[in-house]
Amino acid sequence: MKKTFKHSSIQAIKHSLKILLSIAIISTLGSLLSTAYCQDAEYQLLRRSYTVNGDGTVDINFRKEIKLLRNRAITAYADKGETFILYNPAIDQLTINESYTIRPDGSRVQTPANAFVDQLPSQCQDCGRYNGIRERAVIHTALEYNCIVVLDYTIHRKTPLLDERIILSEDCPIKKYEVIYSVRANGKCGFETSNLPKSHKYVKNQDKDWHLVLTDIPQSYNGRYLPSPYRLYPNVHLSFGEDNTEENTEALPEADYLIAELFDNDNLAYLTNIRDYVVDNIKTNDIPPALLAYRTSTARETFLSDCGTPADKKILLAAMLRQAGFHVVGDRGHLLVTVKDGNMDVVYRVSAASKTELRPDGAAIDEQRTIEVDDSFPWMGKPLGGGFSSMDLPVVDGSISINPALLTSDRKAPLMVRNCNEKYHYSIALPRTPKHRLATPVNISYTKKGVGSITIRISQDRPGGAVKVVRELIIDVQDGIVTPKQYKDFRQMMQDWNQYRTITIR
Repeated sequence: MKKTFKHSSIQAIKHSLKILLSIAIISTLGSLLSTAYCQDAEYQLLRRSYTVNGDGTVDINFRKEIKLLRNRAITAYADKGETFILYNPAIDQLTINESYTIRPDGSRVQTPANAFVDQLPSQCQDCGRYNGIRERAVIHTALEYNCIVVLDYTIHRKTPLLDERIILSEDCPIKKYEVIYSVRANGKCGFETSNLPKSHKYVKNQDKDWHLVLTDIPQSYNGRYLPSPYRLYPNVHLSFGEDNTEENTEALPEADYLIAELFDNDNLAYLTNIRDYVVDNIKTNDIPPALLAYRTSTARETFLSDCGTPADKKILLAAMLRQAGFHVVGDRGHLLVTVKDGNMDVVYRVSAASKTELRPDGAAIDEQRTIEVDDSFPWMGKPLGGGFSSMDLPVVDGSISINPALLTSDRKAPLMVRNCNEKYHYSIALPRTPKHRLATPVNISYTKKGVGSITIRISQDRPGGAVKVVRELIIDVQDGIVTPKQYKDFRQMMQDWNQYRTITIR
């Protein structure tokens, strides 16, 4: 009887321990799950107010009230523990209206005078003509969990123009976002919105007076291959006046020697050489145009200083191309350049910001990404040991370049991709002696509705015979957007497409 009681007690203790361990595991998982989606901070209020005055000036008021919830918001995010205000003393007068921290107990701590520091913005370095622009760093004080940082400032700007695009989303949730726009001057003005949630409301909505209010805005997405924020999030475009500055088309004799060095008998290659020089050798100073009163530098200024804004680089590229004999027309952020191809004139859309492959303007997206390759080549693999060797299949310029390693298993954000129709047929001749055999034949073919189709066949008829490779991929999603519902199918296709890019023989 005693023995039985002892055995039962041990079993009961073990059972209790299992229950306690299960509770501990569940509690830990619950804690992890509850904190995995916990926000680092939350904006209680964001307010942007723009007033166009009758004297040709603009007043820009910004107010934020942000609650810090976790240590990371205090220490790891420069935009939470600090605020950086860009302004140009030549045209701007900056006034700090309020700056303080509300502690959890309700007490206020004013930001001390030595916590306001003016410095040269990083994007204005190495370009002398922009060294007058300043960045006021506001170092917030008395930061602790559940405190609220309050900052309110006004910029009085001496410029009759306004062209402001505001993304109404941040990297943490926003309880309330207000955009106020008031025009007290004569001139063309606009207040355009996009992607507004159903919960938005207007306090005012008149010809020259708007007051938009949004509430409970979720945080922005954090992921790769995202569409433009103007497609993802609510946004507002404010405008006043018209920029009547004419494009400078004066000659640039200082670039004659360089343009001669970049010359190529192939007109498209010549165009590409000039474009690549501007992209690679002219430093980009990414400065908001409003800080420069929407003025740009001449091609000569940009060329001699080797630096400029994206707009400056576009002007320089246009001048160099004209100097080289090309016909150039500006088109927003791009240039339309006419290239003679035999007896035909072909217009290319060119950017001074990137070295993407030049393609004719107006070509359909499907035509741009249609690739058909039929090729034969000898084995050029590397030994792996144990009688095995492997070779990576060639990568064709312009082919789809989605890295599946960057695609998480679960995704709530849409994904941006360029539709494609790619077909590769290869015949790979193996070494004659000794005879080699394909290590792993592959035969995959499937279609995902609304996404596309994939076919991969890697085969060998006989030992020593050539390896035949068929790789075909069609991605055809509406508007180039993979929705969260389509994401798992798209991710699987990208994993298969990249996994079988290597051929192994033995």
